[in-house]
Amino acid sequence: MTSYVNVENRRIRASRESLVAVLEALGAPVSPDAASPRDIEVALRARRRELWGRTVEPVVVAWEGRLPALRVRLPAGAASGRLGGRLEQEDGAATTFRVDLGGATVREKAEVDGREYVSLDVALGQRLPPGYHRLSVSAGRRRGEALVISAPRKAAEGPRFWGAFVPLYAVHSEHSLGIGDFRDLAELQEWIGEEGGHVVATLPLFATFLDNPFEPSPYSPVTRRFWNDVFIDVTSLPELGTSPAAAAALAEAAPLLKEAGREPLVDYRRVAAAKRSVLSAAAAGLFSGGGRRREELEAFGAANPKLEDYSTFRAYGEAAGGPWQEWPSEERAGRLSPSEVSEKARNYHRYVQFVASDQLAAARASTGAGLMLDLPLGVHPAGYDVWRERGAFLHSSTSGAPPDPMNAKGQNWGNPPLHPEGIRAAGYDYVIDYVRRLMTHSRVIRIDHVMGLHRLFVLPPGHDASAGVYIRYHPEESYAILSLESHRSGTMVVGEDLGTVPPECRRAMPRHRVYGCHVAEWGIRTEGLEPPPASTVASLATHDMAPFAAWWRGLDITQRLELGLLTAEDAARDTAQRQRDRKLLVDALVARRLLKRPKRGTDPETQVLDAWLKFLARSDASGMLVFLEDLWGEVHSQNIPGTRDEQHPNWRWRIPHSLEAVRSLPEVVGRLRLVHDLRTGAPQP
Repeated sequence: MTSYVNVENRRIRASRESLVAVLEALGAPVSPDAASPRDIEVALRARRRELWGRTVEPVVVAWEGRLPALRVRLPAGAASGRLGGRLEQEDGAATTFRVDLGGATVREKAEVDGREYVSLDVALGQRLPPGYHRLSVSAGRRRGEALVISAPRKAAEGPRFWGAFVPLYAVHSEHSLGIGDFRDLAELQEWIGEEGGHVVATLPLFATFLDNPFEPSPYSPVTRRFWNDVFIDVTSLPELGTSPAAAAALAEAAPLLKEAGREPLVDYRRVAAAKRSVLSAAAAGLFSGGGRRREELEAFGAANPKLEDYSTFRAYGEAAGGPWQEWPSEERAGRLSPSEVSEKARNYHRYVQFVASDQLAAARASTGAGLMLDLPLGVHPAGYDVWRERGAFLHSSTSGAPPDPMNAKGQNWGNPPLHPEGIRAAGYDYVIDYVRRLMTHSRVIRIDHVMGLHRLFVLPPGHDASAGVYIRYHPEESYAILSLESHRSGTMVVGEDLGTVPPECRRAMPRHRVYGCHVAEWGIRTEGLEPPPASTVASLATHDMAPFAAWWRGLDITQRLELGLLTAEDAARDTAQRQRDRKLLVDALVARRLLKRPKRGTDPETQVLDAWLKFLARSDASGMLVFLEDLWGEVHSQNIPGTRDEQHPNWRWRIPHSLEAVRSLPEVVGRLRLVHDLRTGAPQP
């Protein structure tokens, strides 16, 4: 896209240099350093030749099973004959057909390299069951193949619900060691379910780099296919009863982990290393023997064909040290044999994925609240997915966000964007795989930066966010995948639609029953509070924003000023606006009879929190998330966008209360029950 409209409704035009750099990243034969108008013209001709050389598009969507008129491109001389084809359904059933092209509608004509081409709409009249089907066609010497995604137009409908959000790493309990774990997650589900809640929401749980490289951010995972072994509950491993070495390792590691668990910040390196000592011993014990448990592990591996490859990648990377971009050429290119790496290290990664999946499955089967899991927009550039799915990514660029009032310099998220043509050429195999894996364990999934289905802000190599360029995707194809997988798993889909959202995204989400997000802090208006639409999940804030107490007191503004994210002038402006917002909020809550007018000189912080929660709970929003940290007045932010660990300990703050204590805090229990009663229409005193 050569330009975009920002949040202030100003059109921002991309520079020629940025456009050429992103075109090169997409595979165009141009160089940002030497591209002349002639080079651009040649590249455009090559792209036109490529597009007209496609007999059919690589992906076709059949909404509600109705295969639309098929767009076919042919040399003019082949457009008067017959189109033959074969449609193979997902279950293996196949049909063949022949269509007279004489009755097809001509949509476009073009001359490419001196040859005439036509684009035709060919009616096939096929009805298909839901699934992923393969279509092949031929006309004369021309051949073409396409993936046909037959899907319901709308994703699965979710019930009116409420839930609680807390990062799993921040949780701690009497049994957990050093970090919240999957057992804590299951206990959270049981508790929230007992209080009437429907979901427990948390941050992404995918594997992250916790050694070398080191990147604990849940939004920069190694992969979107496998889980983070640091969350495994090592105290409930079956191997502890069969492996003396594993039991001894736990006895040695437990005091270290308990000590780490008393610190206010999660020490990922320390916790991961100590847990690994236990898991390694347990893995060795299991692989040295047989029995039913070993058979279950082998069956798990057979059902997850990428597991061996992933385990080999992780084992080799740990031995080599550093990112795969620094490996020898053969291994860097993706040619890595299991025989080249330690079997013990490979077995470790096979084992921990087996255990993590088992513990997550137990959480999903819980009789309590379901899980609302997060699908991160990107993955770490040195991770497994980028190494193995080479054609699916733009390797030399990163994704981010343009400058806005919250981040005047914009954002560079550091993750390579998906290649809009690369994922199509591979039949969306990678995308389908990670969506399906996440939905397997989720009652609701939240898609980080759902605008990425439509367009993504790409930063050229060596450029900051002010030089970014938007690239377009094929959103209907992604919505079809989400809808199909949603119905197959019964999972509700929520899209994080905050920020610079294109109008087409706003239109598409309700059309495909992808629920949006409503952030109450951004809904304060001069005329009152903006009510959450029915098609949204409402919350006071997000995990990238300050907790309510910090927002109310203006601590987030002070902190951003101290971190250099705001100038003194910016901070003064934001402080004045915050004072106005607080007054508007109080006035609106009083007008709605949710709050009594505070007496002069008093601070109504807790009363405002209760009233605001009431406002959201009574709203028409399909879902509501309560951030547990808000309920006891937490002031620490889990993440401050635009900062690194040396500035602010992102993704590390441990909540100050144990899980057992949280369950008995009157302010927590009382507010959860208030929300439940209002969401379910129970009478209020």
